[in-house]
Amino acid sequence: MESKKLNLALLENQSILKNIAFKFTKDPEEINELVQETLVRSIKYIDNFFNNPKLVSWLYVIMKNVYINHYRRNQRHTEYEHFRSAGYRDEGCSEPFTTNTVEGKFVMKDIRDALKKLPPDHYELFVQYMEGYKYRELSDHFGLPEGTVKTRIHHTRKFLQKQLSVYKKR
Repeated sequence: MESKKLNLALLENQSILKNIAFKFTKDPEEINELVQETLVRSIKYIDNFFNNPKLVSWLYVIMKNVYINHYRRNQRHTEYEHFRSAGYRDEGCSEPFTTNTVEGKFVMKDIRDALKKLPPDHYELFVQYMEGYKYRELSDHFGLPEGTVKTRIHHTRKFLQKQLSVYKKR
């Protein structure tokens, strides 16, 4: 496809996308980020939809998915910030296990020890998964099949559950 036609099509739909993004968020910065990310993701398959009357519908679906993924990442990040503000300095938990500071330090030590027992590739994969990355994104980043990523995360979860079974709610 010609570059000029593509630019023209994207510019024409940019104002429509801003109106759609306004339904998701009222923050002007977030609207611009949402539109930009939608356009970036759409460029890969734009040839399939360029002259299609459903172009705007397709862009809407992309924008909705971008927004949902962004929301999920922010929610996990917010939980992590809550965790850190409670005085803990490690990943993987959104709430303190205890209000007792001394007991909390023992819990965090056990979590750190369990994480240290993981193979380095499993650890890095699991940390990024906990930061909100999707299986597909992790697969691309680590150069692994998506099934392998899912399996490693599953095994890591089971391993950590076993290591931390003492803290399991009864």
